Amino acid sequence: MIAVAESGTILSILHINQLSAFLQREVVPHLDLSRVRDHSEESTAALSQALATLGVQALTGFDVVAAAKSLIDDFDDNGIDAVAVDDDHERIVLVLAKWRRDGRRNIDQGESLKFANGARDLLAARFDRFNDRLLVMRQEIDDALLNPHVKILLAVVTTGPEELALHVRRPLDDLCEEINDTSELLEVRVLGLQAVHDYVVNGTSGAGVDLEVMLAGWGSVSTPYKAYYGIATAGQVAAWYEEHGERLFDGNLRDALGQTPVNEDLYSTLCKEPQHFWYFNNGITVLAQEVRRAARDSQTREYGRFQILGATVVNGAQTAASIRSVLRRDSSLLNDAMVWVRIISLDGCPEGFASRVTRATNTQNGVDARDFIALDPRQEWIRSQFWMVFGKTYGVRRGNESISGDSGCDVEEAAIALACALPDSDFAVNAKRQVSLLWAASDDPVYRELFPDNLNVARLWNSVQVLRLVEQEIAMLRRECQGRDAAVAVHGNRLIAHLVFSQIQERDLADPDAGPRGAFSAVSRLTSTMCAELTFQVQQSYPTAFLASLFKNHTKCHELVKQTLQAYTGTPVERSYTRPPTAPPAVHERRAGARKRDAVKVILEANGIADGTVLVFEPVTRREKEELMAWVNQDPKRGRATWINDIAEQLVWEADNEHYAPSRLVLRMMVMAGITRYPAGIRGPLRWKIEGQGTLSEIADKIIENSG
Repeated sequence: MIAVAESGTILSILHINQLSAFLQREVVPHLDLSRVRDHSEESTAALSQALATLGVQALTGFDVVAAAKSLIDDFDDNGIDAVAVDDDHERIVLVLAKWRRDGRRNIDQGESLKFANGARDLLAARFDRFNDRLLVMRQEIDDALLNPHVKILLAVVTTGPEELALHVRRPLDDLCEEINDTSELLEVRVLGLQAVHDYVVNGTSGAGVDLEVMLAGWGSVSTPYKAYYGIATAGQVAAWYEEHGERLFDGNLRDALGQTPVNEDLYSTLCKEPQHFWYFNNGITVLAQEVRRAARDSQTREYGRFQILGATVVNGAQTAASIRSVLRRDSSLLNDAMVWVRIISLDGCPEGFASRVTRATNTQNGVDARDFIALDPRQEWIRSQFWMVFGKTYGVRRGNESISGDSGCDVEEAAIALACALPDSDFAVNAKRQVSLLWAASDDPVYRELFPDNLNVARLWNSVQVLRLVEQEIAMLRRECQGRDAAVAVHGNRLIAHLVFSQIQERDLADPDAGPRGAFSAVSRLTSTMCAELTFQVQQSYPTAFLASLFKNHTKCHELVKQTLQAYTGTPVERSYTRPPTAPPAVHERRAGARKRDAVKVILEANGIADGTVLVFEPVTRREKEELMAWVNQDPKRGRATWINDIAEQLVWEADNEHYAPSRLVLRMMVMAGITRYPAGIRGPLRWKIEGQGTLSEIADKIIENSG
């Protein structure tokens, strides 16, 4: 009797021989092997190039001719065998292929490191490090890198095993961590012998995959067509994706690629509130050629075990992708997450029914946060004031007709403009990362900062006009620039706008007549200057960074703003984090009573605290005392900061040695602690104190009292 290991090896050799015959017959004739020493179709070099071509086909849907054109395997290929720009999925696919005749070995650590470094060079547009086969594709790659939505897929395609050894995978994981510090922009996938062989056998037939699932509280529908439904653990769905990859979605209208706004929300829920995931998510719809209910573990409706043959996830690809992302970060987060699963058997269904289900489940109108803020009374007040003051339209609800030009603007454009105009660059970065972050909820602190109760509509309209001037100039610069310079203009557009706003007087933004009197005539020139200076600072500080990721990083963008403004003004510059001025009496009635002076400003003016003084965090609300302090107590450094007499950021947090304003630091702590709902307008000076002297607010009160 053959031992199991030997049997597996014999099966692998059989599959390799079948795959070799297929590649020699279907792929090799389309390859340019003129630069390969051994031109024979069965040579390792020829089969490796054919395998890379097949990998591109499997991952993009390209035909063999188009996939063959993606090959760059040659001298000076920088560790990459193929580069494919997949416009349909807005991604760049980089392939490293390795043909192993024994089926036992995969790539080694040196090959992995070279692949990662080559990918890093390509994403930094360092084309001088590649051969002429890649340079032919330079314009196509350049255009793809300029796409703000582009994702990167690094694929190892091999006749070896599916899993890479830990030390081999480490360089690729390090690159992922480097690029994905803000969102899932880069993914690594390994297609081993089994996956490649399955693709050759079934990949183009749409045969689906075979799944198994245990459903809790399951039920069924018998007429007119058989279907089952129930609740599955998120871990089961993650295992599907891990085992089958994109083949799980062969019938879907869109692959589960990247972090769309829905993905961000799903990922956040899984990380922070996994027990609520079932309540917040629509679930997954699976079509199957056949569904079998197992006799074991299915005796009651409490639990049921099902085999799903020829399965395709046709709705819920983003759900599955988000779950898989969490699995790779921290699998324990999936322990409490449940997913609604619906399984429809196609056995006995009429022709075309599967396509109708796929189309219907992917085209139903969704409801996003913008639909909910349309119910906020502040937005109705803004709309009415906008019409009264300027005679222009302000659109809140999503509609078929966009509002542009001199007719007015909508809430999305207004939110982006107001975010870029605020002194804190975090808001502009949020506008770049995901615009829906600006209106997560009507009581969200970010939304309330942009749209306070006393918003000056003149400031809103002027901010929109400035943003439009900035975007017009950036569009012109984009046409004039190439490569990385153009990429800074595209990916850094929100930060450029923020830099331009920093040089505009607040009184001009608040003046209803600012536009007609030409107050913004210098915006175009200023945009060009700021773009050039920002490009220089990026090259100095982040010469190899992937720009799509860089301009979504709060900390790095904050530093870039400081460097750019210092270079522009010639002196160190910090933009203080204060609310924009409210509307003048003609536009909005002032509140009665004088506003209390800013505590931090009082202390700074009086030099009331010496540099290096230690402050400790003191919770105010019950939620802070229970939830936030539980997180702080895990590491005492989280509750301590050191004072510096800086006009913008007075606290150096011991937990990360970064600089913050008191209120911003409290908000940062809440985010890191996983608190999803924060009080509006957090007052940091009430929460940071010096032992024996009191809170910052109390210290400021004493200074005012003594000076009076």
